Amino acid sequence: MSASQLDLIVDQVRLLPPDDLVKLIKRAAELLEQKQSAAAPPVSSYAALFGSGKGAFATPAEADHFLRSEREQWEE
Repeated sequence: MSASQLDLIVDQVRLLPPDDLVKLIKRAAELLEQKQSAAAPPVSSYAALFGSGKGAFATPAEADHFLRSEREQWEE
């Protein structure tokens, strides 16, 4: 979509009364949710997640510190 087409749509949206604007936002959110769920590849199993966080922590000590702090919060 070109910038001029988007500008035309925005100009039309500005003319909507508040109730219709709320309806439009809800429908746009539903459409976005549908498109995002269709685009996301499904995870077939938990095993497929192994290794997906590789590189999230610089060192094993950093990962250990994170896990310990999370466990401490669970115990509170």
